[in-house]
Amino acid sequence: MTDSATDPGNPSVIVRIPTPVWLIGMIVAALLLGELFRLPAVAQQRPVGIVVLVAGFLWSAWAALTFRRHRAEIRPSSTEHPVFVTSGPFRWSRNPMYLGALGVGVGAALIAGTWLMWLVPVVLFLLQNFVIIPFEERSMKRTFGDEYDAYCARVRRWI
Repeated sequence: MTDSATDPGNPSVIVRIPTPVWLIGMIVAALLLGELFRLPAVAQQRPVGIVVLVAGFLWSAWAALTFRRHRAEIRPSSTEHPVFVTSGPFRWSRNPMYLGALGVGVGAALIAGTWLMWLVPVVLFLLQNFVIIPFEERSMKRTFGDEYDAYCARVRRWI
């Protein structure tokens, strides 16, 4: 019996739920709970937060459009990859969509400023770095082999 966390052909529930769904769900939950419990802002910089949120969104959008242009598979749970994308933002980060999502999470935290909202990018990073990305990396390694290893040697996982 194989564990879905280590079996590249059997994605866990965490991997099957797209990152934007995780991000939006956590932001909505943090906002609602923050209002319900009237949580005070502990670290808030709204103008900076707006800039970071928009930059994160645009970075992710650029990566998604690059995938679309190459007709690459965007679902993280996919075990089949028809094309290997290394252009656009993928020249600097192996995971620009996830990096952008983190930017959106940090931007939302800066805007709201509550400790609960600051948990959003932390939890998102943990899900991405220790569950979602490792699944994708195993799948890419299995599909592209040495070409993927060479890419990993020259382009960092995050930045």
